[in-house]
Amino acid sequence: MAQLILNVGQNANDGTGDTLRDAMIKVNTNFTEIYASAGFDLTSIQVTGNEIRATRTNDDLIFKPAGSGAVNFPAISISGNEIIGTRSNENINLVPAGTGSVVFGAIKISGTTLSSDDSTAININDGLVVDGDLSVSGTLSFSGAITAGSGSTVGNLTLADGSITDSSGAISFGNENLSTTGTMTAGSGSTIGNLTLANGSITDSSGAISFGNENLSTTGTLQVDGLSTLGALTVTGAVTFGGGGVTVDNLNFNDNTISSSSNADIRLTPGGTGSVIVGSLTIDDNINITDNEIQATASNSNLVLSPSGTGSVVIGKADINSGAIDGTTIGASTPAAATFTTLTVTRALTLEGITIDDNTIKTNSSNANLELSANSSGTVKISGLSFPTSDGSTNQFLKTDGSGTLSFATAGATLNNSDLVDGTTTVATSTTTVMNTFATDTVRSAKYFISITDATNSRFEVVEANVTHDGSDAYISVFGSTTDHTGPLTTFTADVSGGNVRVLVTNTSSDSTVFKFQRISMDV
Repeated sequence: MAQLILNVGQNANDGTGDTLRDAMIKVNTNFTEIYASAGFDLTSIQVTGNEIRATRTNDDLIFKPAGSGAVNFPAISISGNEIIGTRSNENINLVPAGTGSVVFGAIKISGTTLSSDDSTAININDGLVVDGDLSVSGTLSFSGAITAGSGSTVGNLTLADGSITDSSGAISFGNENLSTTGTMTAGSGSTIGNLTLANGSITDSSGAISFGNENLSTTGTLQVDGLSTLGALTVTGAVTFGGGGVTVDNLNFNDNTISSSSNADIRLTPGGTGSVIVGSLTIDDNINITDNEIQATASNSNLVLSPSGTGSVVIGKADINSGAIDGTTIGASTPAAATFTTLTVTRALTLEGITIDDNTIKTNSSNANLELSANSSGTVKISGLSFPTSDGSTNQFLKTDGSGTLSFATAGATLNNSDLVDGTTTVATSTTTVMNTFATDTVRSAKYFISITDATNSRFEVVEANVTHDGSDAYISVFGSTTDHTGPLTTFTADVSGGNVRVLVTNTSSDSTVFKFQRISMDV
């Protein structure tokens, strides 16, 4: 239906225009036509000013021409999936507002910068041709081959016809390794660092070539002219040294002589469990070692085995002058006699676990007992005294039979809180002297029976004394004196010194006086 136009007349209220009713009928008719039109729904599209927008949530705004038609704008035509400029030779410009960017999928264009909008890599799956300079500020990684035309330049390097040259005349690989599976060819006179390669030789401007801690291997001949210094040298084949000698560290090899530098030792040290094997060895022109024989070579010279310091000469198994020593005694004219007459040792003698030195016999192992054991029914004798071969009972003591035999005997009384001791002290001065002592921490008090003899003056006395202490001071009481003299032969006192109670005597005479006493001690 054609659009119905309202007749508004020529002038206001001149009666020539449509009545208000006719005008509203036309309006309603026009709106009815619009709402009845298929595909046009103003409820989902809003036109405001110069904007056309979709009003339903997440709806697309679709411009859809009929058939092969296109959506045309003043200088742009959109047809299918193409945007076409319609004005001759004009660019198509996509211009964002302010600092915004033009985004296609995940590719963002901002000014002259192409970047990824989702922080992923930008893939170019087909060939890329760059006619100008290519500048890369980050890491440039290639998974495939790089093809550069002959004469291409990378920095100062030029690649052409299988060669790499540098405009400065030098190519440096820094501290990186240079590796090749092919052949590296250098012209005669080529220089690598201080090394010059020319006519089959390698020379160094400093006069020395160092291989650091690396191995030097050759299957050919190693020729050394002049003085050479070698550190560690491993040779798997035969080595031939010419005349004049060879010096290795502190050793000099010349003809059949091996010598060391001044005052230096020569040491032969095998590895692990290995041994130094020498067919025949002569030491100091006087001792020869051949096979299993050590002999002195100088006429009538002794063969002396001398240990160092407190060490000993140890022989596990010996046969001296065809006489068997191992497992038997030594002596007499034949080995079978096995009898010692005299054995003299000028140094300390070590026998298994004991050492005999001068008049001392001691064990070698820490805290080991020294045991003297007789065989079968025999006994151990010390200074003519024969000791029992087994222990006695608790509280028994050793007694002698007067003929040198000791045995265990039981005392007439068993003392649990006291001790009975006796002793003799001779004093040949009138100065106060100690007659006897006992420990303050074990003995509280003691009773003495004392016999005094001054043989020079034929004076005799017997007396008793009681002694006690409190840890700091000692107290003594003397009584029961019987003497042939006009008065006591001595004066008794007591004190505490160094943890001991001391019984002191001061004689009336400076002549030798003998004190024989018996002491009964009471425990603390």
